[in-house]
Amino acid sequence: MADPAALEASIALLPPAARRLLWIISRALPPVPETLVEKVWSGESVEEEKLRSIGRMMAALERVPAESRPKAPPMPDDVRARIAELEARAHAPHADIEPLVGDLVAARLCTRGSLTDGGEAMGFSFTPEVADAIAAWMNAHPEERDARDEAQIRVAFGERYGAALLAALEGQVPGGTKEAGIEAGSRAVDYMLAAGAHDALAALLGGAVRAANDAEIVGPVVAAIEDKGALEATTRAMAAKGDALGEAGTLSALAGFRKSKGEIDGAIALEAASLAALARADSPVGCALVHLRLSGYLDEAGRADDAAKHHLAALLYRAIAGSDFSAEIRALVERMGRGSYALPPVATLVADEAFAPLRAFLQSRRVPVVDVQADVDALVGQVKRHLAG
Repeated sequence: MADPAALEASIALLPPAARRLLWIISRALPPVPETLVEKVWSGESVEEEKLRSIGRMMAALERVPAESRPKAPPMPDDVRARIAELEARAHAPHADIEPLVGDLVAARLCTRGSLTDGGEAMGFSFTPEVADAIAAWMNAHPEERDARDEAQIRVAFGERYGAALLAALEGQVPGGTKEAGIEAGSRAVDYMLAAGAHDALAALLGGAVRAANDAEIVGPVVAAIEDKGALEATTRAMAAKGDALGEAGTLSALAGFRKSKGEIDGAIALEAASLAALARADSPVGCALVHLRLSGYLDEAGRADDAAKHHLAALLYRAIAGSDFSAEIRALVERMGRGSYALPPVATLVADEAFAPLRAFLQSRRVPVVDVQADVDALVGQVKRHLAG
C-alpha cells in the first residue's frame, strides 16, 4: 500500500493542470479511454460540442453562393441563438493533455495502456490510494478544480457514454450495435448514479426511448437502474419534468426486458405502470402501442378476458385517431383463430374505471359509443368470415 505522505508529496510537486487532470481521470472507472478523458477535460458538454459543430457547418454553408447551397429547412431561431451565444463566448482551449500525462506517468500516479494492447487495456489506470489522495488535495484546494465539482465530472463522463448509447440506438455504431449500446448505457448509469444525477439520467432515458424504444438495448440499461434501487427516483424525475412519454417508454422497455427473461408477471405490471404514465400525455398512438403489448403479455399469461380488454382499447385508440391499426387486426386474427377469443362490449369497457383515459379520449372526440360498437362488430364479422373461408 502506498505511503499517504509520499503520495501527497508527489501530488504537490505536479503542475496544477496535471493535478486537475489526475483528479478528472480518477473520478472515472478504470481503465479510462484517453479520448473520453480528452472530451471531459475540454469542459464542453455533449450538447455544446454538437452546437459548435452545427455552427461550423452553418458558417461553411453561408460561404457557398446562395444559388449553389443545398436546400434545407431553416434553422430554428432558438438553436441559432444558442449557437451564436456559444460563438460569442470565448472558449479558451484547455492545455494539451499529452505533457500532463507524461508528468503523471513519470510520478507513477497513473499508468497508460499501450495502443498495441487494444480493447479495455487502452486507457488510464490508477490505484484507489491515488484516487483518494487527489480527492483530498482537491477538497483542500477547490480553486484548482476549474469551477467543477466531483458530481459534474461524473455526469460529464456519463453524458459521453449516454451519447454512445444514443448512437447505438440510431444505428450509428457499425457492428455489435446491441452490445455496444448496452455497455455504453450501463456505464452512463454507473456514472450518473454515482453523481446522484437522477435528472440527467431521466433526460438520457427520455432521449433514448424517443430515438428508438428498443427493449433489447434500453431494457437492460433500465434494469441496471432498477438493480441499483434507483428506478423510482429516475421515473419521479421524469414525472417532475412532465416527460410522461419518456417515463412510459422507460417502463415499457423494462417490461420488454422482463418478458425476454420469462418474467411475464413483472412485464405485465410494468406495462400497466407505463399506461398510467401515458394517462398524463396526449398520445393516442402511444396508448395503442402499450395496450397492444399489454394485451399480448396477458394473452401469454392465459388471461384472455383481460387481454381482450386491452386489445379493444388499442383498436379504439388507433381507429379513432386515424392511425394504422393493422397490427391490432393481425393479432385479432391470430387469437380468434386459436379458438374462443371475444372482445368485450365497448360500453362495458369504457365504463371500467381502469379504462377511464380511454373514456375521456372518446368523449373528447365526441364519438358515440353505439357507432364505435357497430364498427367493432363489423370488424369482428370480417375476421370470422376470413377465418371460415
